[in-house]
Amino acid sequence: SRHSCLHVINRIPRAMSEHVCDDAAQTQQPPSPQLVAVDGNGTLLGADGSSISEYTRQIVQRVQALGVPVVLVTGRPFAKAKPTLELAGMQNYVVTENGARAVRISDGKSMFEQWIDGPEAAKPVIAIKEQLPGRCFFAQITSDGGLIESKHPWRCAEAEEATRSASERYFVKAVPDITDALVEGRKCAKSYVTVPESHNFAATMVELRSAVGPAWEVRQVKQLVPGMSNTCEVQSVSVNKADGLAGLCKEINIPLESVWAFGDDSNDIRMLTEMGWGVRMANHQPALAGVGDDVTALSNEDDGFAHYLEAKLLHDALVVAR
Repeated sequence: SRHSCLHVINRIPRAMSEHVCDDAAQTQQPPSPQLVAVDGNGTLLGADGSSISEYTRQIVQRVQALGVPVVLVTGRPFAKAKPTLELAGMQNYVVTENGARAVRISDGKSMFEQWIDGPEAAKPVIAIKEQLPGRCFFAQITSDGGLIESKHPWRCAEAEEATRSASERYFVKAVPDITDALVEGRKCAKSYVTVPESHNFAATMVELRSAVGPAWEVRQVKQLVPGMSNTCEVQSVSVNKADGLAGLCKEINIPLESVWAFGDDSNDIRMLTEMGWGVRMANHQPALAGVGDDVTALSNEDDGFAHYLEAKLLHDALVVAR
C-alpha cells in the first residue's frame, strides 16, 4: 500500500499551497455527483503507472456503493485497462483510447465509439516519415486489435521479453509499413511514434508537432510498454477524452453538469473544463495551471484523488438519490 498516515501528514503543508489559494478564490460549490471520472497515469495510479493503494480501492468501493459509477478515462485500450479496473474494483464503465470508445466492464460491450478512418489516420504518419525519414517507427491503436511495424524496436530480437510481450498484447498485427495498412482501411484511435536514436526528444517532439500541424495532438508517453523510451502519441483533436465521456453519459442518461472529473495532463483539459466539476491533481502538468474548478491537496503518490473524494463527497454527503 502506498498510503501512510505519517507520510500524508508530512506532505500536506507543501502540497496544499495551490489548493489553499484556490479555496480563497473559489465561491461555487461542487454539484452533487452522479458519476466520477478519473484519469489513470498521474491521477488514479502511482508513479509506476500501475499501483493503486488499498485506501484508494476502499474509497472507490464506498463511492460506488452510493450508486455513483467511478469511471476510468484512459488512453489505454480496454485490454490494457483491465488490470487497473480490477485493482481499483471499478464495476461499471471505462472510457478507453483517449475517448475513442466507452465500454461496459461486465460484458465488454461498447456503449459509445468514435474512430478516425484509416486514410485520415495515415496523414500524420506520412508527414512524420517525411520529416524524419528512416528514424521513426509506428504502432497504431485500432478497433480490431492494433498494428505495429514489424521492424519496430519493441518487436526486434534485442528487445526485452517484457517489452515484446506487452507490444504483442496491445498491437496484435505486425505489418511491414503501417501507412499501407492504414490506407487499406481501419478504424483508428491514435498512433505511437518511437524515435530510438533521438538524443533530445523534446526537440524531436517540436519537429513532430511541426510536421503534423494543429489538427493533431502530440504528447510524450512513458508507460505504454516496459522499457520504452523516446515515444509519443499522435492523436486527432477530434477524438478526446471529453467526447468519449460525454458519449457514455448520454447513453446512461447522466447530465454532464453532474460529473466530477479528475486529471493531471494536457489531454485532460477538456474533460476538466466541460464536465460539471473539474479537479486537477496537485502534481498536475504546467499546462493545467488554473484549469477546472479545484485542485487536490495531495499528489497521486499520496492518494490525492481518494482523499478528495472522502473529504468532498463522502464526508460532506453530497450524493443525492437519483
